[in-house]
Amino acid sequence: MITMATPSGTVRAVPSEADPAGAVRYRLTGAASGTVHVTATSSPARWDRFDAVRATIGSASAREWPAEPLVRIRGRAYQGNQVRVLAHSADVPWGWLERDLTDTNDRPAPAQASQTLTAVLRACASDYAARSDFPSLQHAARRHDTPQLLTWLDAMISHAERAQARWLEEAAAHRVQAARSLAAWWTLARWFADRPHPVLALLLVPGRESLAHRADYLPKWAETSRRAADEESRRLTLFRSEYKGLTRPAAAPESEERAYFVVGQWAGGGDVDIWHVEEAPADPGERDDAHEQHQEDAEEAFGSVEVVHAVSPQAAADQARREARETSGRIHRELTRP
Repeated sequence: MITMATPSGTVRAVPSEADPAGAVRYRLTGAASGTVHVTATSSPARWDRFDAVRATIGSASAREWPAEPLVRIRGRAYQGNQVRVLAHSADVPWGWLERDLTDTNDRPAPAQASQTLTAVLRACASDYAARSDFPSLQHAARRHDTPQLLTWLDAMISHAERAQARWLEEAAAHRVQAARSLAAWWTLARWFADRPHPVLALLLVPGRESLAHRADYLPKWAETSRRAADEESRRLTLFRSEYKGLTRPAAAPESEERAYFVVGQWAGGGDVDIWHVEEAPADPGERDDAHEQHQEDAEEAFGSVEVVHAVSPQAAADQARREARETSGRIHRELTRP
């Protein structure tokens, strides 16, 4: 359970088991009620990198219409989402992307409700990203989202290819027209020098859509079109790279359990202050030596070392805390047994 102090009051969130798509639903009680859906998602910068977390009100996907149960505060229902960009610190503004939080009539949420919803969404997203099985959730989300992302990228690549071809054609046409306008101006100028005439003078005078004016601005238009084509080329390079990255099979997350040293201080009531987590050597002799050294160092600070088998350092720390709570509960039951 997550307990959050918000401007609207205390909110508690209880996570569900992850679904096959890697999404976890957080059921809210207290000052806010409803459900927050959290899932790993593609990076805003690179769709083939699933290093972001999206927390959404009322829907498992930000691409779907929000559905009940929406989050309600004092009876008023709200919708919206926030994205945690894991490539940046959560303490910087660009570490989060947020959509306006609104009620079901698309009216902006009041200041207090907006602050409460922001706190709840961010707390749920942070809890999801800190899970020991987060790599597996990322893998499941990538597998679930890849077909839709490939469909979109295919359409975006086709559109960018057409746009690039159009800009290149326009640039070439502008250059041809500029060259023809300049050549025509010089031809008229030679005619005027040989046999001055008012009509020729009128054609040579600079003005709107005159030959001189067209010879001046058409090269600039050609350069603008060329830069637009270059921009489409850069977009194409990104889209094709993302497409290739998504079609490349992603390695399954490491799920084999390994031994870890969990160093810390075990207090009463199952509380644990973990100081250090380190993977234990595979060689039995090296493992015993390392365990003895950690034990000596920990005892000097009134701590101890536990060997825990888990799939990651974070999972080892979580497992150590669970075992400490279970041991504390078992001792309490034995001491209070009649």
